[in-house]
Amino acid sequence: MLLRINHETRLTYSEPVSETIFEVRMAPQSDEDQTVLGYRLRISPRGPVTTFRDGFGNRVDLFNLTAPYRELVLHATSYVRTHRRLGVAGLAGVPWPGRGPMPSEALEFLLPSQQVAHTPEVDAFVRGLPEPQGTLADVTRMVMEAVDRRMAYQKEATTALTSVEEALLLGRGVCQDFAHLYIAACRGLGLPARYVSGYVHQTGEMATHAWCQVWAGEPSGWVDVDPTHGVYPEDDHVVTAIGRDYADVPPNRGIFRGQAEESIHVMVTVEPVHRIPPQWQEWGTPLPLNDGSKGSGGGEGSSSRSSPRRGKSLGLGHRPDMPPGLRQQQGQQQQ
Repeated sequence: MLLRINHETRLTYSEPVSETIFEVRMAPQSDEDQTVLGYRLRISPRGPVTTFRDGFGNRVDLFNLTAPYRELVLHATSYVRTHRRLGVAGLAGVPWPGRGPMPSEALEFLLPSQQVAHTPEVDAFVRGLPEPQGTLADVTRMVMEAVDRRMAYQKEATTALTSVEEALLLGRGVCQDFAHLYIAACRGLGLPARYVSGYVHQTGEMATHAWCQVWAGEPSGWVDVDPTHGVYPEDDHVVTAIGRDYADVPPNRGIFRGQAEESIHVMVTVEPVHRIPPQWQEWGTPLPLNDGSKGSGGGEGSSSRSSPRRGKSLGLGHRPDMPPGLRQQQGQQQQ
């Protein structure tokens, strides 16, 4: 399936702000399940954009704005062809609790993380799960059903910073919360699970989406599971970034100087198309994985350069100890 994705984020302020440092993770990745055919990021006010890959291999577009402004607009457009391989078939032939040694890349996703921590409430939820048995497909389906019984979908019940414990106590939330609880359950059972940020083409979906991947061993590798919809994703899901939880992969993250009130408006459309426009060759291409190579991606209204720098964050995560005068820009909750 060939999909066109338009993702606009508009941040407005009650008075001028300045000295903004901003990270964007809106570029889909190319892998065995999808191929990116075009990506362009436009920002207003204009500014130079540096592109690099974080410690999980996700593309990050970074820019600074020093001059005062009252509105910041980000517009990312992507063309992606999806060709997902496995789905539940990648889990059906794997007996629980799995086979073969676990690689180091999977071991990291057994550990607690910022928004998916070990707490008495989470541990109690894991202890209440039915005894895992059968194949990995059976176990992942069992966990999906348990999450669905415990969580009700409700927009605006939580925020982008809500932890899995808080969502579990509320008993309701959005896809971000469903994904966090599913990951917590899998890790509690000894099954590596990671958070996926992306998009989905389904009726009624108007924002970014989140789901999970579980480790199925070789040769299947990581297999996608969508606990919000209770399905194994197919060609309607598009991956942009992967991490331990939402805190690793927010679509936008930044800080600014000023005391203004901030509001955020997000509009996302995902639609099938028959072809990409003739001028797509002029658009920015995905950043290569080798560290020393050059990438583009600024497109109209911005410039871009690649950087070999790698790291899991630039210190822009949630910080209650923010220096005086600086404020954290609010992130987009994944619905």
